[in-house]
Amino acid sequence: MLNEHFSHRTERRGAGFTQATRHLATYVNRAWRKQEITDVRVFDGRLKEPPPRAELERLLGKLDREESRLLVSIMLDVVCPLDDAALPSELSRLTIWPEDDLKIGTCSLAEKYFLELAAAFVRGKGQVNVLVSDSGEPILLEKMNLGDNHSCISVAPVVLNHVRLPPGSLFGVRYDEAIALRKNRGAPGHVIPVRACSGFRFLRLSTLSVAPLHRARAFTAHFQAQLDVGLFAPREATVEQLRQLALDQL
Repeated sequence: MLNEHFSHRTERRGAGFTQATRHLATYVNRAWRKQEITDVRVFDGRLKEPPPRAELERLLGKLDREESRLLVSIMLDVVCPLDDAALPSELSRLTIWPEDDLKIGTCSLAEKYFLELAAAFVRGKGQVNVLVSDSGEPILLEKMNLGDNHSCISVAPVVLNHVRLPPGSLFGVRYDEAIALRKNRGAPGHVIPVRACSGFRFLRLSTLSVAPLHRARAFTAHFQAQLDVGLFAPREATVEQLRQLALDQL
């Protein structure tokens, strides 16, 4: 995947880097069990255990590229998960949705409406829900009536299944539609407490997870496809804009 083989540079998969994050999502979304630690296949098959976490963290610190650090950080938490006490207390914990039944697309154009939301533009009957932490901080934006419903993008770092995931990550969410909601201040939609949600599944990293300067390098054919079909401002949109949209609704 990371060698950008043509089989991963398709309309569906996007690019090798995109597909690699989609592949890692299958491990993030399942309950971690020690006997599966080598299933991720990032180590020599002869290894029965990964190297010590401290050694891998030193290697992580030597990586130059932003996208490499994002990917390896996820891999590190998958194969050497931290317990609750070791995870930063300020990061919001998301509850895992155990079933793979959230019908949400992850093709190379899944960012379409989030790019528009970054410019505070909500189409037609679209809605944007702000999912907030217990302290009231915006954590994710969920879009409704804009492509697949219950598709979210994180605007802050989060933890799912002991894996830290960066801003710009795509998630699916499940919650009881009858939960008490507070209307947004401006854009159509509601404010929803994260703790009221039944669960989340990590889908993949979006192109917004990487700084605009590095997107073409990281997402290659995926990023180029966004340009070719005329998505709104794929070079300029940022997670910070999405976070500001969320803050404006509180």
